[in-house]
Amino acid sequence: MKWRRLSVSPAEPLHRLGLLIAFVLIVASTGVSTSPRRIPEGSLTPEFDAVDTTGKPFAYTRSSGKVLILAFLSSQQERSQEAIEDIFGALSSIPSDRLTSLQVAFVMQNVDNREFIASIQKEAPTVVHILGDDRLRIWGKFGIIATPTVLISDPQGKVLCVKAGHAYDFAPVVKSRLFQALEIPYDVSPDDASTFRAVANSTMSAKAKRHLQMAKLLSRNGRVSSAIKQSRMAYEIDPNSTEVAVELGDLLCQAGKAHEAIKLASSLPGRSNRDKARINLIMGWAKLQLEQLEEAERFLEEGIKQDPTFPRLHFELGQIYQKRNDSEKAMQAFFRALQLIYRED
Repeated sequence: MKWRRLSVSPAEPLHRLGLLIAFVLIVASTGVSTSPRRIPEGSLTPEFDAVDTTGKPFAYTRSSGKVLILAFLSSQQERSQEAIEDIFGALSSIPSDRLTSLQVAFVMQNVDNREFIASIQKEAPTVVHILGDDRLRIWGKFGIIATPTVLISDPQGKVLCVKAGHAYDFAPVVKSRLFQALEIPYDVSPDDASTFRAVANSTMSAKAKRHLQMAKLLSRNGRVSSAIKQSRMAYEIDPNSTEVAVELGDLLCQAGKAHEAIKLASSLPGRSNRDKARINLIMGWAKLQLEQLEEAERFLEEGIKQDPTFPRLHFELGQIYQKRNDSEKAMQAFFRALQLIYRED
């Protein structure tokens, strides 16, 4: 499709220019780059070291001959707390003399919730190391996005299980894989513990993509509520997909569900600059809806640093300037958004 040159007079009313760009942003969809996928089952577990919240060093090496349980969690998420209970349930069923063959670590971005951390240490059947990872060093090594996600590797360092989300099959899958890793007899085969296998499975990914494509189609037709339902279904199937998560975040912002959008975006550890820009867009857009202009401006400006070619960032920044009655800055931001949409740099 060949774009017509669009000319906008500086004297044109600012609100009309903003509406025009909003319309163009809806019509002209922008591509989304996907991040590297998470570590697959059957591969070797990456070695890493860290210092836990008590100041004790933690190191995982494949040569240690120990089974690793690594859980990526959020202290603000109910599903993460349910996952911890199921992990502890699996650990409590292991003979005490075998617990020494385990290394258990919970990785979190924000470890300021001291009450949550203390409850973990108090209830744990064995030593659990809480690892703060605000710089996403460990998250990046394993390619993890969703919380909760649990990884289990055997004594040789091979990944046996990567379980994302907390669905009905979480507990039996974790327990059966843990018993398999420790070579403890169990009445349920790991292969039979769940009909919902790893999200990396191509069939599951294909289903998620179909829901995502339907969501985009519904969104273009103005059916945002239905689009959100489809995106949620895609997210449940593939919670480790950045594309799915940010699409859901965008739709939540479109629907004015600012608090929900912020909660979702806050849980996403973007790795590429494009991912980080999309996350900052969702945060800035949602904060703008809540009239938290200073925070919104900070997120949007950070997003522009990460990806200055993303039109929506400039448009939402223009909205902030317009609310402050700064017509000159608003005009510049809106016009920059138009330039990027029509590629007339």
